Amino acid sequence: MRYCSLVLVTEDAPFGERWVAELAQAADSDGDAPVRLEFFQTGIAGLDGFLRRGATQLVALDEGSLGEEALAECHRAIKSQRAEIDCALLTTGAIPAQPHAFECIVSRAEPNYGVVYRTLRRILLQRTATPFADALKEYVYAARDSWHTPGHSSGDSLSASPWLSDFYRFMGEHIFNTDLSVSVKMLDSLLEPVSVIRQAQQMAADTFGARHSYFITNGTSTSNKIVLQHLLRNGDRVIVDRNCHKSVHHAAVMTGALPVYLESSVNRHYGIYGPVARADIFAAIDANPSARMLVLTSCTYDGLRYDLKPIIERAHSRGIAVLIDEAWYAHGRFHPQLRPTALECGADFVTQSTHKMLSAFSQASMIHVGAAAEDFDAAGFREDINMHTSTSPQYGMIASLDMARKQMSIEGFEVLERTLGYAEAIRNFVHDATPFRCLTVEDLCSAELAGDGIRLDPTKVTIDVGCAGLSAPRAQQQLFGEFGIQVEKNTHNTLSFLVTIGTTESKVLRLKQALGKLAGTAPGGENRAPGTQPLPALSKIAVLPRTAYFARGEKLALNRGSIDTLSGRVACDEVVPYPPGIPLLVPGQAITAEILEAILSYVFDRADLEMHGVRRVQGEIALRVMSPGEESDGVAEMQRMAGKGIT
Repeated sequence: MRYCSLVLVTEDAPFGERWVAELAQAADSDGDAPVRLEFFQTGIAGLDGFLRRGATQLVALDEGSLGEEALAECHRAIKSQRAEIDCALLTTGAIPAQPHAFECIVSRAEPNYGVVYRTLRRILLQRTATPFADALKEYVYAARDSWHTPGHSSGDSLSASPWLSDFYRFMGEHIFNTDLSVSVKMLDSLLEPVSVIRQAQQMAADTFGARHSYFITNGTSTSNKIVLQHLLRNGDRVIVDRNCHKSVHHAAVMTGALPVYLESSVNRHYGIYGPVARADIFAAIDANPSARMLVLTSCTYDGLRYDLKPIIERAHSRGIAVLIDEAWYAHGRFHPQLRPTALECGADFVTQSTHKMLSAFSQASMIHVGAAAEDFDAAGFREDINMHTSTSPQYGMIASLDMARKQMSIEGFEVLERTLGYAEAIRNFVHDATPFRCLTVEDLCSAELAGDGIRLDPTKVTIDVGCAGLSAPRAQQQLFGEFGIQVEKNTHNTLSFLVTIGTTESKVLRLKQALGKLAGTAPGGENRAPGTQPLPALSKIAVLPRTAYFARGEKLALNRGSIDTLSGRVACDEVVPYPPGIPLLVPGQAITAEILEAILSYVFDRADLEMHGVRRVQGEIALRVMSPGEESDGVAEMQRMAGKGIT
């Protein structure tokens, strides 16, 4: 049996005792309830203690004893600490100033406690419902015959095969019988939802604090492209962090937008790229009054979060819409230590990788539309989504989004309290029992970010092993080979661990054991491995990225002898060393000798990374650049747009 607590906040103790006793009696007679409700009362002073309990899922405020000011203060406390839980109002009969702020309004004088109990239970059960996942489960358990796609027909093509049955058993039957098609009308359509998917998305919007939420089944890479496509048109300026996800660079090509790139901060000692300095963001906003959009990533891969509110307010004051890529921060709303989220700071659009930190399948993502988004065109946005969405979506993935939303709605605070506790335990162990260091926000940020209010998501734990003389790449290999531990990433001297709601006590104990043994191999002294290779400054965008990318171009060999030949030409492709994943070139960018030297260094001197975007001609490294005629036409296009005030 699952238990949830309802807490009445009242300063009228006799009333509270009677109300709680009557509702407890009603609950005792409800033997078939899927959730057992337990009832408590407290005064204002005791509210905080109940909000710290994960079981607390409903709070009722007694208007009759609290008064208007205390009522408002209690409501603020509830929503600031536990935004996901429901709040009911016991009223003396007056209509509150903001009735929409309460999920339920009940008369304080209501004599039928059975009705009150069932009303409160209904409110809770609505939040725990999973419309799409329930419909999918119902369809599967009905065992209907499949005369439609997919061809494996609920796995029957594999289960009876002597060659594939082992794979069927390995994956499990439900991975196949939940793999259905749009032919199953009771499961709605992701492309035009009208029933269970629409309901699930509306519930997600309520849970994550959005005006609208949309399920995306091919990752936040696609979510970003959808939002940029919706807002940008050919020649529109978009202010964007150079260190943004590559999907944003791709979207600039797809939309014909002109990116205004912001240089990321970099901590060269640790090889960590961070947020853009606030002064640089403000300067770009002021220098580009015609910009249509600002795109920032918060939090970063390493857990660094912007103080978003002043940045968003500055952008909005200039009429610039804001997209915040919260791929790594879908959990942020569900614990007071992690708030405020981008939506709470006024972002117009937020994209989240629900799979990265929550319980959804890989590639499961959401787009949230904030209350600040002006003149939101829902029909047009739907068309943008459909342009990027398969007509054969993975139904198990949609169900996982529905279930991930439910989990955070009902136990988000509790699981994050546990998760944050594990992260703190790892940090304490590293400090007390090893020569390594867990890096703080001050350690991770470079000097230019001082005073910008950057915060650290505690679930991203970065450990400096170089301070004890270890090479982080070798330490990563040792953790995997000897202890079966896969880290999230490494630099030359740091290891990054992602502590999620799926982290368990046993995993933490094994990590501590492994780190302890790793510490025993540390030679001591600072590891002198080379730090982050400096990235050359981005040169000017000479041609629209879209025009450059879709040019036929020509492939020219890249070597020490061709630097003069390539310098000054315009790139057709994005050239990105990974890690760190920050582009050296983007389509439309003028190539400089400094950039070419960096590419050569990455290609020939760094066997530890991948180089995306370079070509090969007869086995030799090459770059694709615009031909002189294409370049001339592209520059003329930019000049025409500038003359019309487009760019």
